[in-house]
Amino acid sequence: MKKTLFLAALAAMFASCGNNDSTEVTTSDTEVALSDSGKVSTVTTTTTTTYTAEDGDVMWKDGKLMVYKNGGWAVAEKDITLDDGTVISVKGNVTGKDGKMISIKEGESVKKTGQFFDKTGNAIANAWDATKEGAKDAGEAVKEGAKDAARAVKEGAEDAGKAIKEGAKKAGDKAKKVVDSLKH
Repeated sequence: MKKTLFLAALAAMFASCGNNDSTEVTTSDTEVALSDSGKVSTVTTTTTTTYTAEDGDVMWKDGKLMVYKNGGWAVAEKDITLDDGTVISVKGNVTGKDGKMISIKEGESVKKTGQFFDKTGNAIANAWDATKEGAKDAGEAVKEGAKDAARAVKEGAEDAGKAIKEGAKKAGDKAKKVVDSLKH
């Protein structure tokens, strides 16, 4: 067992020294089952997937669109059209074949087939829906912020109105005193 673990660690070390354009993703899925006898059994399945950059893949890095070609990343000089018709502009805007637009984020990459990956190498199941949810959340935050600002403006206006009313009352009282003193 120790020999196997050592060989696995050694293989992982050599693999990590070779190609820096790979990202290994490990996922686990645990299933719990109840048998007829009433015993609970747990089965954990672990799957490891390695994302390796290929010619035509793109990545957003340091505010630039990068394209993988000839074994390395280079700054894209023009918009890139993926195999599925998706267009990624040099400004980071991603337009799907249906016309929907999102922006690629720092560290995200897209395979030339159109599959999105986050900066850790995890596949993004549906980048279009994920962005739509992010935009919806941002919209809700803006809406709440606008409500808070409106409340603050209303309270400020009410306070200003009270101050003006009090100032006018004081000025009126002063004027009344002046008029009374002139009469006497």
